[in-house]
Amino acid sequence: MKSLTLLPNRFKKIGLFLFPIGLIIWISTQLDLFNSFLNYKMKVVTLTLSFFSFLFGLYFITFSKEPIEDEYINSVRLKSFQISSISQMVFFLISFSLMFILNIEPNGDGGLSIFLLLSIILYWLMYLVIFNYTLTINKGKLND
Repeated sequence: MKSLTLLPNRFKKIGLFLFPIGLIIWISTQLDLFNSFLNYKMKVVTLTLSFFSFLFGLYFITFSKEPIEDEYINSVRLKSFQISSISQMVFFLISFSLMFILNIEPNGDGGLSIFLLLSIILYWLMYLVIFNYTLTINKGKLND
């Protein structure tokens, strides 16, 4: 099986730093917790930088090599991607069906953008949870 081109393992540590800090600052700025400190331009810059640090942190965590990268890790990676993809398709089917049945839709372009953004984040978080959960569970079984 051809090996994936992944980032070195040290990027995982960078991602573990960027991901929560970007998420906390992004949510805090969205909730106007820094409203008294920031004018409009600084708010836009803060939102942009915090969101991209959150996003890059998430991708660094996702696409970094494990300390020991072998065929087993690659198969767990593939299985996690498959389960995440199926879960996202189920999420879209349920959400669009509910939107149709209940006659609700996201508010304007901003609401649709947030909906699609959250679906992308849901996909990657689901992948990370499944991948790390599978590695943790099977690591315990292999050590016994």
